[in-house]
Amino acid sequence: MDPIFYLLLPLVLFTILLYPLLRKAVSLLEIFVNKYIQQANASSQPAQAASPKTDPAKTLLNLKLLAYERIILFIERMKPDSLIPRTLTPSLTGKEYQLALINEIRREFEYNLSQQLYLSENAWTVTVNYKDNIITLINSASADCPPTDTAADLARKILEQYITSDIKTDRTLQIIKSDLQ
Repeated sequence: MDPIFYLLLPLVLFTILLYPLLRKAVSLLEIFVNKYIQQANASSQPAQAASPKTDPAKTLLNLKLLAYERIILFIERMKPDSLIPRTLTPSLTGKEYQLALINEIRREFEYNLSQQLYLSENAWTVTVNYKDNIITLINSASADCPPTDTAADLARKILEQYITSDIKTDRTLQIIKSDLQ
């Protein structure tokens, strides 16, 4: 037989026998490197290593803060001096505009309905009362307008009644903010 064959035969047998051992060594080296990387990441981010008992409390606090923020935004958007410039369409009649305003308020309210889970009972009650008072104000102003009035006429009447009404947006916001503290 050829002398090369005698030289290659032990090399092939040696490689076949050592392949599993070599593969195991590479696997252990990979595990070691991954653990080292995880330890390095954990030591550079100690804030994420907080105990799991505080995470639900932080999450609940964040949800409460977001709920109060959204309710405050809802109230600000429902103020007639904010609502009317956003929704005024001069081509509508007074009655059509009344319905458009009430639908807008209800849509915004429904969008924020789930926030009651995170608000105090008092804050939610104040919010619902504020919404109802604004709707009552719109209906009252609409009742005072003749059927021929335009949306702009109704808007003017709503703003006039809002200014003279006892609806205090600042007081409502103050009550909600005090519940948060």
